Amino acid sequence: MFKFLITSYLLSLTLFGDSHILLMHRFDDTRYKSTNISTEQLRKDFQYLKKNGYKVVSLSYLLSNLEEDKLISFAIDDGYKSFYQHGLKLFREFNYPFTLFIYTEAIDNHYPDFMSWEQIKRTSQFGDIGLHSHKHPHLTHLDPISIMKDTQTSISSYKKYLGEPPKYYAYPYGEYDKNSREIIEAFGFDAIFNQSMGAVAFDSDLYNIDRIAILGNYNIETKLRIKFLKTEWLEPVEYPKDGLIKRVVVKVSKKITKAQLYISGYSWKVVPVIDGLIDIKFDKPIKLKFRQTRIFVKTFDNELGSTIIVK
Repeated sequence: MFKFLITSYLLSLTLFGDSHILLMHRFDDTRYKSTNISTEQLRKDFQYLKKNGYKVVSLSYLLSNLEEDKLISFAIDDGYKSFYQHGLKLFREFNYPFTLFIYTEAIDNHYPDFMSWEQIKRTSQFGDIGLHSHKHPHLTHLDPISIMKDTQTSISSYKKYLGEPPKYYAYPYGEYDKNSREIIEAFGFDAIFNQSMGAVAFDSDLYNIDRIAILGNYNIETKLRIKFLKTEWLEPVEYPKDGLIKRVVVKVSKKITKAQLYISGYSWKVVPVIDGLIDIKFDKPIKLKFRQTRIFVKTFDNELGSTIIVK
């Protein structure tokens, strides 16, 4: 459905604005600083959005109206109880919609840190509910049958308690590869989301939509300066067996003549762009430091595109 809408707009419109999806996990839960946001900070962010003319909308509205400028959607991953206890009240106060992506095993088994199905049903009066898998696995570590079983189990739980199939799915840990992506796509979700820094525009991949995580100490104004950069990643396309990146090849707009490249764990590097192609061969191969490695390309106009490779 959304693919049709996006294609139609591309044919009829010539000027688009970028939108942003802001991602959160826990609220006022100082036990987990790496995934927590304070409602005090969130209130300041909400006030900033109102003051500066941003329009906070549902994901379905954002994906259907990408010709509009300054659209913001909020995503909350996992279904932690702290959202129900602390975050939801603030969203209701500002009348801001959101999408809660739930990890169904935790809810089915009454894990103490997570919302109950009854609480999720109440929450669905004020926002949308999407899927974040059943067991929250590293999809790239599973065989195809296990990925299908996990996804089907989560869909079955969702339908049992909420009465309809889910429209949206968020990759656990933001991780995927070619095989896991194809399997998740086959379930027919309207859109699938990652956890990478980036904006959303008409050229966004509907099965790999960027969401910007906001947590800890951050500046929302800086996050919202990020623009969408259309990229085609040619190399690397998977995690190298020897853990070394010897070459990076990316297609971008031919209008770009210079950009910056970043690999997780290393500093930004200015790279040339020749006829829309970044093709960097490293004299000394880059030794990857993390099992989850993100590679970014950024222009000097703050356009940003990325890919992820997972060991």
